[in-house]
Amino acid sequence: MGDGAIIIGPATQEQEKRNIINGGDEIIIDFQGQPIRFPYERWLHITDPASRHPYMLNMRAELYLTLQDPDLVKKSLHHPETVRIYFKWFERTVVGNKWVTVVVRFFAGGDAFVLTAYGESNLMPGEELWRKAQ
Repeated sequence: MGDGAIIIGPATQEQEKRNIINGGDEIIIDFQGQPIRFPYERWLHITDPASRHPYMLNMRAELYLTLQDPDLVKKSLHHPETVRIYFKWFERTVVGNKWVTVVVRFFAGGDAFVLTAYGESNLMPGEELWRKAQ
């Protein structure tokens, strides 16, 4: 375990307990117990004012919840063997009612990290891997 990383804005106290720190990267434990690295560099990418989704600066808790309690997980169309897309529906976000979408890259050996995150009005196409029971 490294020093220097800070967990910012977990959605609930219970979810905060499920987060760990590792070498300066934030680690978010997803709904299946998979540790997912969330490097600060990726947060800067996601919230960069020059990006298409700087509004995510005010939606960090929603990003956590999307990984920890998604409504749906799909394979990426472009990288189906290595990229998973997590979706969770939120009403009244800073940009209206949206699917918060978190894109995660997986590597052999169990490593995974957040590539990007954003809000979408519609679900992206892709093979469904998991859906929350209604």
